[in-house]
Amino acid sequence: MRQSLSEKGTALLAVGLSVLLAAIAIIDQTGSRSLGEHATSAYAAYGKHASEGALYGLLYGVAVLDALLWLAVAGLARSHRLIAGVLGVLVVLLTASLGVTLLVVSEYGVRPYPPLWGLLALLPAGAGAIATVLLFRRGQVASGS
Repeated sequence: MRQSLSEKGTALLAVGLSVLLAAIAIIDQTGSRSLGEHATSAYAAYGKHASEGALYGLLYGVAVLDALLWLAVAGLARSHRLIAGVLGVLVVLLTASLGVTLLVVSEYGVRPYPPLWGLLALLPAGAGAIATVLLFRRGQVASGS
């Protein structure tokens, strides 16, 4: 049976959105440093200093982890095994939890990440959720259900 590229393509879209998160973080870190300025001003009221390296490092870590996980799903999308869909579900949950963490994390009552960063981190999970649904649909069609 010829495989539809929609499952793999959508999983690769999730990879691309992960790379986009990293690219936007690089542009911000080398240019305007808006994330660093946001965190510095937010922590200043508490006499604390925000570590830009830690802030941007966490974003890069999320982006790389997301990209690697979605590459694994895209690689398995070629197979007709249930494992591709199950892995897709797990990766959606993991990548969504990373995005939600960026949205809700706080310290000293301060949110070091503006909501935009959390939303950008959630985009790969959204694309991945679509890929996962397509994987399960393909599995149902292939099994004749």
